[in-house]
Amino acid sequence: AMLLAFLFSPLQAAAELTAAQGWGKQIYFEGTSPTGGEITPIVGTEGVSLPASVVPCASCHGSDGLGRPEGGVIPSDIRWSELTKIYGHVHETGRKHAAFDENSLARVIRTGMDPASNRLDKSMPLYNMSVEDMDSLVAYIKFLEQDLDPGLGEDSIQVGTLLPLQGGQGELGRAMAQVMLAHFKEVNERGGIFGRKLELLAIPYGVSAEATLDHLRTAFRKEGVFALVGAYTIGMDAQILDLLREQKMPMVGPFTLNPGDAFMNADVFYIYPGFAEQAQALAEQAVEKMKGGRGTLLIVGPEDENVDGLIAAVEAKQPKDRTFRFETLRYQRGELDAAALAQSLQQAESDAVLFLGIHAELEVLLDELDQIKHYPGVFALSAFIPKPLFDAPQAFNERIYLAYPTMTSDVSDAGRAEYLRLAELHALPPGHLQGQIAALAAAKLLEEGLRGSGRTLSRERLVEAIEALYRYDTGLTPPLTYGPNRRIGAMGAHLM
Repeated sequence: AMLLAFLFSPLQAAAELTAAQGWGKQIYFEGTSPTGGEITPIVGTEGVSLPASVVPCASCHGSDGLGRPEGGVIPSDIRWSELTKIYGHVHETGRKHAAFDENSLARVIRTGMDPASNRLDKSMPLYNMSVEDMDSLVAYIKFLEQDLDPGLGEDSIQVGTLLPLQGGQGELGRAMAQVMLAHFKEVNERGGIFGRKLELLAIPYGVSAEATLDHLRTAFRKEGVFALVGAYTIGMDAQILDLLREQKMPMVGPFTLNPGDAFMNADVFYIYPGFAEQAQALAEQAVEKMKGGRGTLLIVGPEDENVDGLIAAVEAKQPKDRTFRFETLRYQRGELDAAALAQSLQQAESDAVLFLGIHAELEVLLDELDQIKHYPGVFALSAFIPKPLFDAPQAFNERIYLAYPTMTSDVSDAGRAEYLRLAELHALPPGHLQGQIAALAAAKLLEEGLRGSGRTLSRERLVEAIEALYRYDTGLTPPLTYGPNRRIGAMGAHLM
């Protein structure tokens, strides 16, 4: 019942833009005229003319108008409430002037001259455009600070999560939702995030992948969602990433086996490493285990584009001056000739094998290697080997290494105590602890990002705040570090 209440309780929509404000928004963010007119910025002391799409207003002043310092230049705060302060402005450079009005704002955009006829810094482009386009741009700048991202209200932040709430994974999804609701309830009881209360919209999986994406699109369109948190994306990473790019929506701490876009092109922040990072850690360990770092590291796996990606990731991480040989042996998926492969491994005199096939194939291969008395170190991803290898030949004892993205040792005593307190106070279910811990860590990461964004919140500021995190301690995961080109908080892997 609690989940349904969240599912069907839409947040009050942000203020609607007028037609002129909508046109001005296009100019502000894209640098293009909705009327088809020409917008020409003149840049720098030499008066270079560029397309406005290269230097739109938002590129320096940001989606919130606050300005983003870059290259020693500090763009002005252009929120209307700031521009129209009745006592005017005195800047750090000594420049001072009276408050802006609509006419003086249009003039400074065109000529760079403030209300006191002082010339602004040359870093501010001068924009030539039609009177109609200028009127629209000024109308939007006046409205800018009220143009909140979807899901934002004056006293609320509605975030969404995508979870399987019915069917075989229903218990897991409901457990993940409950732990996030419990955490957000406590955040709200402490005053929320700068006075805003967190609301969680639980978006259920559909009966198919397309139905699930339709649920997401409907929620984004009708309900108002600021960001996704702790979403279950296993098997749908690529499709969900495409939709998030389209919506320009951040996603924090998705529950997945393999991040779909770990470094760029999406504002998605993963907690744990994916297959590529685990394969790289295995290869590094394999080289260390080889005699003096010399010998042959063989990567064995089926012909598959996903395996191609893993091999490329491993090759990219290897030193150029390596003293070992690096080879690959591939086979058609489902057509492994284990006896022939075992012979190939023996002939290559391999000391280490990174195996990227499935569990059943590895079991058969180990038996064939035992028949010919060849016992290299075997390295594999735990996600590919879901069952214990207790029946492996005895000679492989302590020669098999599995990579895990996380283990119970990642949870600190403080993190364990925090979860147990939540579980007792909010009657959390006893099962699906891995999913609950991952969801709680995602909720805490989102909270930290929201606090780092400040009161003037936007999706852009949330992304910047999470990108600035360094060794953030959730108590439930390894320390998390992000950056503009880093989207996985805990790199590396546990090797067992």
